[in-house]
Amino acid sequence: MAEGGLIGEVARRAELAPGQVDELYRLFEEHYDSASPERFRADLAEKEWVLLLREETRGRTVGFSTQVLMEITVAGRPLRALFSGDTIIHREYWGTQELVRTWCRFAGSLKARCGETPLYWFLISKGYRTYLYLPFFFHDFYPRPERPLPPFEKQLLDALATTRYGGAYDPESGLIEPPGPHDRLKPDLDASPKHLRNPHVAYFQERNPRYAEGVELACLAEIAPENMRGAARRELEAGIRAANGEP
Repeated sequence: MAEGGLIGEVARRAELAPGQVDELYRLFEEHYDSASPERFRADLAEKEWVLLLREETRGRTVGFSTQVLMEITVAGRPLRALFSGDTIIHREYWGTQELVRTWCRFAGSLKARCGETPLYWFLISKGYRTYLYLPFFFHDFYPRPERPLPPFEKQLLDALATTRYGGAYDPESGLIEPPGPHDRLKPDLDASPKHLRNPHVAYFQERNPRYAEGVELACLAEIAPENMRGAARRELEAGIRAANGEP
């Protein structure tokens, strides 16, 4: 699937060549201060898949998103959550949707595998662009400005974030602050002040006032056709059909 000369694809993390990992790190380093190759590689090693965004003509990687499937039981219910880690799109390609399409189809394939077990998206956000994926593509998601976090979703989000980050996660604030150095979006790439009229951007800054220091906001949405909007729903359903061998 390609958009504007871009190709999205899914790769097993274990099958990435060393040169590909180096290319991903260089892209990451272009966008974040305090990046560490050792920390980047250690984080990547914990993931199962990498979604890659490549230029069709030159083959250059211009975006990626790391993914891992988590299994957890909350209130006696077995659940699965797709956790998205480092996600980068080169600034030249901000606004393109090929990586989103690839993610939705990939999530659809996992949804088909999960059967009756609910599947959620566990997302951490240290920038408003990442947070905006939620209102753009989901009907219900948390945290959100106009609705408090329901008890079950609060319990699930706390369980996922604590499992992943331990004491670095604060259940009261919903924020994750890893100890020691951590990556921060380069200041010249932060356009948040220009978009504060958007209530979701303003809410993100209110909930995560130290995002510029690399603090993350833990977020959650159920991955299900009825909870997804427009093109995101169509691509998710296409991924489900493909996984089920349907046209």
